[in-house]
Amino acid sequence: MKTILLCIDTDVERANEQVSAITALPMDTEQVRVVIYHVFRTDDEGANAEDLKSVQAATESLEAAGFPVEVSQSSGDAVQHIIEKAEEVDAAMLCLAGRKRSPAGKALFGSVTQDVSLKSDRPVILSTAE
Repeated sequence: MKTILLCIDTDVERANEQVSAITALPMDTEQVRVVIYHVFRTDDEGANAEDLKSVQAATESLEAAGFPVEVSQSSGDAVQHIIEKAEEVDAAMLCLAGRKRSPAGKALFGSVTQDVSLKSDRPVILSTAE
């Protein structure tokens, strides 16, 4: 069974775009599991990714499409944790969502999507909400 690591934030619209990108791929849903992964920026003790509306929406849509879904979470450096999680679950690919930022905004604030795409040795699907 292959694994897609769906790296999700709190934005429901971006989560829906990511789900659309995954469900558009030609694959046997019974042979692919999706691990929905959220990295909390701080150590939110007691926080549960399954309580996020974006995670709930993605889980519901993916399960309706026939995918087995797991939810996982961590806290801290998102780029480092995403790359480590991809290795841990032996992800066949990662699915990330981009934000519309200017080049200056990316330089000042960084971009998790950009950093993961550049540092990962796995295929990355990028989706952006319109």
